[in-house]
This record gives sequence, C-alpha cells and structure tokens, in this order.
Amino acid sequence: MAVGYRAATMDGIAVSFGASKSTIYRRYGSKAGLLRAAMERGVPLLLDPLTHVSTDARRSPRSVLRDYGEIIQSYHADPSIRAMWRAVSEAREELKEMLEDVVDQQDRALAPIADYLATLALNGKIVVADPRAAAACFGALTSGGLASFLGEPLRDKERHAALELALTLFLDGILPRATVRK
Repeated sequence: MAVGYRAATMDGIAVSFGASKSTIYRRYGSKAGLLRAAMERGVPLLLDPLTHVSTDARRSPRSVLRDYGEIIQSYHADPSIRAMWRAVSEAREELKEMLEDVVDQQDRALAPIADYLATLALNGKIVVADPRAAAACFGALTSGGLASFLGEPLRDKERHAALELALTLFLDGILPRATVRK
C-alpha cells in the first residue's frame, strides 16, 4: 500500500507479500480487510514504546514530555506508518467503522501521557482540567497533527526545533504561573 490505497491492487499486494491473490482474499476478504488487519496488528506495536517512558517524579515534566514527543514524532517520520495513515485516509469511505477504531486507538495511545498529566495535576505541579484533552493537544502540537502524514517528514533538526516549540507552548499553558519554566 506504499503506492496508496486506491492505487494498490490485490495483484501488486500479492506479489509484494510473495503470496497468491486467492490466499490474500481467503484470509482477509478484501483490500479493506487487509488494511484493517494491518492496523489491528500494527497499532499495539506503536503503543508499546509510549508505555515505557519513565515518569519518575524526579524528572522534570519537560524531560518526560520530550520523551513522549520524540516517540510521537518518530511515528510521523516512519515511512511505513506514514503509508498506513495515507491508506486509512484514502479508504475512509470504505472503512467508516474502522475510523472509529482509529480514534479509539489514538485515545489509547495518548493514555500514558494523560495518566502522567493527571498525576502531575493531582500533585499540583500543573493546572489542567482534562488530562485526556491536554494529552490530545500535546500530541497534536508535537506531531503537527494527522496532516503531517501527508507532506514530507521533517528533518531531524527541524523535528527537534518543532518539539522544543511544542514543549514550550504546551508547558506555558499548563504549568502554574509561579513556576519557573526550565
């Protein structure tokens, strides 16, 4: 599906997998079924790194959020993930129910960040009414949103600068006013 969902043919997909077209149809039913299976298998692999970020209380929020942000940005730079998102976007009419799952997956992906923000809020280190909404804002600021999958990925230096700007904007919005931003 590197050529796009609409341009991908079952013949081309079969050749790239080294399988017969009938095997793919038997297993997945359709091109949409194959995309659905790829998402179901791929998303848990993407979520895993976010669960391993150290949220040790001795670390600054900026440091922890930087780690989360670097993971999110790495998704937007990965060619296979970019191709998958473009395919999902192209197939949105065929996969309406799957798109609801994609939104749920995004919520699950952001859950470790939301949980971290909730802990900081409970401890008075940040001011945020809705940690889940704040996590979604952080994800959008960090990544450039889903539209970032459509253009060219940022170079490392640009990605780093964008992340630092996102961190500053985000933390300026949630840190208590008396806190010195580091």
